[in-house]
Amino acid sequence: MEYNDKLVESLWAKKEDYNGQLFWLSLKQHLNDTMRVSRWLWLNWLSESQRSLCLNCLGLSDNESGANLASFLGAVHDIGKATPAFQTQKNVYGKHDLDKKIIEKLETAGFCDLSSLILVDAKKSHHSLSGEYLLKHEFQVKDDIGSIVGAHHGTPVDCLSTLEEQSAYFANYFQSENDKTKIDKWKYVQKEIFYWALHSSGYECVEQLPRISKPAQVIYSGLLIMADWIASNSDYFPLESICCESITDSDRFRNGIKLWGEHTSYRMAHCPIIEKMFINRFGFEPRDFQRVVYQTSSLIKKPGIIIIEAPMGLGKTEAALAAAEILSFKSGTSGLFFGLPTQATSNGMFGRVHDWLKKIAKEYGTPLSLRLCHAKASLNDEMNDLLNKTSVKNINVDEKTDGYVFVNEWFTGRKKTALDDFVVGTVDNFLLSALKQNHLALRHLGFSKKIVIIDEVHAYDAYMQQYLKEAISWMGAYGVPVILTSATLHQRTREELIKAYLKGSGVKKTGKIVFPSEMFENCYPLISYSDGENVKAQTKFVPIKNKIVHIKRINDESLLELISERINDGGVIGIVVNTIKRAQYLGKKCKEFFGCDVVEILHSSFMATDRVFKETNLLNTIGKSGERPSRKIIIGTQVIEQSLDIDFDVLFTDLCPIDLMLQRIGRLHRHDRKRPVKHETPITYVMGTDEQLNFETGTERIYDKYFLIRTQYFLAEVIQIPSDIPVLINRVYGDSELELAENLMLIYKKSKQMYEIQRKNDEDRAKTYRIQSPIPLGNNIRPDLIGWLNNSSHFDSDEMIVAQVRDIKESIEIVALKRVGTGYGTFENEIDISKRIKEPSIAQEIAKQTIRLPDWVSNKCGISKTIDYLEKYNSNYLHDWQEQPWLKGSLGIIFDENNRFEINGVQLNYDNEFGLREDKNYGEV
Repeated sequence: MEYNDKLVESLWAKKEDYNGQLFWLSLKQHLNDTMRVSRWLWLNWLSESQRSLCLNCLGLSDNESGANLASFLGAVHDIGKATPAFQTQKNVYGKHDLDKKIIEKLETAGFCDLSSLILVDAKKSHHSLSGEYLLKHEFQVKDDIGSIVGAHHGTPVDCLSTLEEQSAYFANYFQSENDKTKIDKWKYVQKEIFYWALHSSGYECVEQLPRISKPAQVIYSGLLIMADWIASNSDYFPLESICCESITDSDRFRNGIKLWGEHTSYRMAHCPIIEKMFINRFGFEPRDFQRVVYQTSSLIKKPGIIIIEAPMGLGKTEAALAAAEILSFKSGTSGLFFGLPTQATSNGMFGRVHDWLKKIAKEYGTPLSLRLCHAKASLNDEMNDLLNKTSVKNINVDEKTDGYVFVNEWFTGRKKTALDDFVVGTVDNFLLSALKQNHLALRHLGFSKKIVIIDEVHAYDAYMQQYLKEAISWMGAYGVPVILTSATLHQRTREELIKAYLKGSGVKKTGKIVFPSEMFENCYPLISYSDGENVKAQTKFVPIKNKIVHIKRINDESLLELISERINDGGVIGIVVNTIKRAQYLGKKCKEFFGCDVVEILHSSFMATDRVFKETNLLNTIGKSGERPSRKIIIGTQVIEQSLDIDFDVLFTDLCPIDLMLQRIGRLHRHDRKRPVKHETPITYVMGTDEQLNFETGTERIYDKYFLIRTQYFLAEVIQIPSDIPVLINRVYGDSELELAENLMLIYKKSKQMYEIQRKNDEDRAKTYRIQSPIPLGNNIRPDLIGWLNNSSHFDSDEMIVAQVRDIKESIEIVALKRVGTGYGTFENEIDISKRIKEPSIAQEIAKQTIRLPDWVSNKCGISKTIDYLEKYNSNYLHDWQEQPWLKGSLGIIFDENNRFEINGVQLNYDNEFGLREDKNYGEV
């Protein structure tokens, strides 16, 4: 049914006053654009797995039927704009010439008295809410579909009463409470739009609209938002002069979708032979462990969750990527998300995934989009190089015949990143899919089409585990294969993760799931996986030769003497401690004793640029292929235990929970190489143990004392790696009681009580902003999107959003510069750049000089007072930053010529040797 009524044709959807020229887009045109984009995305951009899920949820069997619903949603999503509340809405920029022209057009078409209309409560009826209300009360559309329309601006209504309350704002919808002529005109245009949308989408009546379950509602909701954003982009779908009656461009849609990029979904066409795959993808033949992972994945009929547990150095990454190719082929998914604990591990993985993806793109002859996703991705040279060379703005897709990897800039930004095909990033990007937040459906749309790989899954605390399990549960609902990898995973955690996935996939009685006995017998390596509703395990691997690691407990008094004895004939010594202050203290002592050129320090209180440089330097010297120095001492914090593929000849470590200690030990004799004679036997020296259970203050502040006690208790003098890994993990994190003296037992029991209280608090806090598990129709919880994001988080910055899933204490990131003459420069160059910040390259370079203020800075005077001080300082000295896109919103400080800066009486000092510290505590623990 074509629009031909002047009343309908006069309604506007968008308007813009651009340099005195007046532009608009009619509502009918915008709905038509969105309808066609939505249908195109359903047929071309969604993965096969997403379409199959939606069709199953709809009880349908063909793609056209699923596309019809996508079309209907696009065609009807802005029906709430066909109301006087929206049509009389003023220009937000205060330019009212365009408003007058719009009103004239509406009144000329037949609407009356709009120029004098005053709706006191117009803001009570946002057009997304109005659309849902009209669908429900005027056209009897069920809430499963209506709530998708209500959520197209990012958030569904919190409760049904919000919809019902709209009846109190009758004039917002129909202009008058009692003027039947006016009321009938608005009802007429609303009815015309609704039935045009219905008939244009292949439906004859409302009753033919399908019922839809919650997981599919979320996918359709994300798809509608995406389609609306594309159709609302005037670069793709231009506005027209207000003088134009209608758009007659028959190529409008074709041109618009082409300008967007015609980005279609990637489909794995076959499962390659394992030897050929590994040689083609990674340049080597598969190890036995990798072969078993691949073959096990090949046997799964209905892929679900796979947990791969194996020691460091066996090639879990390549095994996971190979498994991802198989599972993608079997499940019909399109793309990959590879999540890691830290920015450093993400940076390291990005290059490996990029190399892997280039081989796939070349083999299939198709372009594939890749991006790095974390807060400091702009510092990654490989990502920047890929962005500059292959951005869709710099290439002509039509001219490329061979496959290639590129960056699609449309997917830039926190809300769109998850939509990209291949994404490597920090795990919080995945955890955020379980956080109540605006436009969450877009994140689910992105993840529901991919294979998800989460590395180092043991690294997440009780708080983060709540978000991890919920996110995994939703992947189960979408049928998305999830691959989890770890070297040190407790059997209880393994069981909970599998249950979470199966619960989401529809297994109602997860408590009755039968787990294979091998999962509880300290088998290692171990592959645990689901095949449909069944849980299976693979333990048949060629035995791995154990590495015998000797454990020796020492105190700090003997540390320097022992280091000296161990390094006098050469070698690379790693010292991993639990706090930054302790790393700085030991770094100063070692530099004084052994010389500055021998000692390197690494922790999180270095500026981002300095930390990236230090990490790269370590990889180039003591990495797998590095030019190894004859003598070196590396002193670092937790950033070493997971972030870097580096290799020590001997290891010193503070006492920490056993899984983290094993990760640190994983850096000892990590690679096969010839070592100094004195270091042929792997030895780990453990500092900070105490028979009276009084551990170092900083250590107890970071880690639960309960697990420190249990780790110390079960720590043997000799550990066999890898066979002892599951044994130690399950002992320390198990329930067995310890045999301790009476006075020590009291300390132990108190630590256990404190741990259980803290764990319960963490779990309860996580539930505050965590979404509920996917619930099928027929349960007490609403089967639609109403209330899905109730009590959603509202934060001003991406950092604060990420903090919600990582349980990060409130902290402040600043840009750190150094005084140069009367201006300022970076610590690296010390050249005055203060007069050049209008140059984008200079502003971008300044924006990279970030560092996070430690807790102790804001704790001394309160975070609010610290922020107030910094804002006043920036207003006085760096006010011109707010005019630069790269620096707007940043808080900067300028250290003096002696590298000092004072905040509310706290004297800070920074250099790239020790990092950020408090002056008066320099050299103290």
